[in-house]
Formats: sequence, C-alpha cells, structure tokens
Amino acid sequence: MKPISNTKTALIIIDVQNGFQHPTHWGASRSTPECEKNIALLLKAAREHNKKQGEGAGPSNTVAICHVHHHSIYQDSALHPGAKVEIDGKLVEGVQPQSFARPESGEPIFIKKVNSAFIGTELEAYLKSRQVRQLIIIGLTTDHCVSTTTRMANNLGVVSVTSPSGELDEGDIIVVGDACATFAKGGVDAETVHRVNLASLNQEFAQVVNTQDVLSVVFRSS
Repeated sequence: MKPISNTKTALIIIDVQNGFQHPTHWGASRSTPECEKNIALLLKAAREHNKKQGEGAGPSNTVAICHVHHHSIYQDSALHPGAKVEIDGKLVEGVQPQSFARPESGEPIFIKKVNSAFIGTELEAYLKSRQVRQLIIIGLTTDHCVSTTTRMANNLGVVSVTSPSGELDEGDIIVVGDACATFAKGGVDAETVHRVNLASLNQEFAQVVNTQDVLSVVFRSS
C-alpha cells in the first residue's frame, strides 16, 4: 500500500446498488454494519483529493474513481434491470446506485452481468490506459463480486508492469475489508463468510486492510 502522492491509484466501488437493500432476497443476515459508512469515507477522501489536484498548479495525480454496477440476467434477481425494491416506503430501481455512492460527473460506470468487473467491460483497458499501479477495492459482496474481481485483477496483471530488464513489478491490489460486506449462506453466518473470504484473498491476491489504514497511508498527503 502506497501514498497516492506518488502512485497512480484507482478506487473500484463494486455493486453498491439499491437491490442489496432488499430485506430478504440475499440472506437472513449481513456482515459489516459499518460498510456503508466506510465506503462513504473512502469516496469522500478520493473526491477531496481530486478537487485539490484540480486546484493545484503542478502536475495532476487524481484518483480514478470507478463505479461497477451489476445488471443481472436473471429476472428474479433484485439486481435485474427493471426490478424494484422498497426503500423508506418508496419503490426504487434495484440496479440504481445507493444514494451515498452515486457517481459524479467524470466518474465512469462499468456495467457487468457476471461476478467479475473485468468480463464484458472496458475496466481493464481503462485502468491500463491511465497507468494505474494501485487498486483500492470496496463494495458488495465480499465472497462473490469483490472476491472474483480481486482475483482476476491479480491474474490479469492489471496493475503490473515489466521493466526493460524483465523485472516484474506487480503493483498493489488493496481490499478494504471493513468497506465490504456479504450475507449469511449455506448455514454459515455472514461474518464468518466475510472473514474467511478476506483471509483467502489476503497475501495471495491482495492486501486486506481496513478503512483507517487507507486513509492514513494512501491519502495521508491529500
């Protein structure tokens, strides 16, 4: 994990959509109650950094803020286009982003139909074209789309570069554990599913850290 001041970084926000607020569709319970608060903190830090970069006179090193949204091919999914969920007494579209994570102008949206944010999207090309060397991955759900996207980012070498001498620099892939969440399944409680999947990713496909780690290390000079 490196400071943003000298490392081109992307914040990948996965599937923070209304459909995941359905009260029963995904499971009996959910992990990480602080997830939304931490996603909002990281998104705010990235946007504030970008605003300062835009106001500066020197070369810009903005965060590439990337929103990934799931559009399910299954009609019974709360994330199928056209599906509605009730939030605060109102029916809203399940595929739309939750209010605190709505994309702002200039922040690209990548629409996927499978677990990986790199299948059927331009995300890989977008990151490589901007010479991104560090990914910060947050969102839903830990064991499905967060995990699959993280594993593929590593296997594809999305943030890797090879020097003229042949030396490989793999870059950094960061999963922010307390800014991800999942649901109970298969008789296993949500927190256990969450922790086991983070443990499987850590030091093999990514570095698993918490929100305060990212704020103090990555954004320390913002």
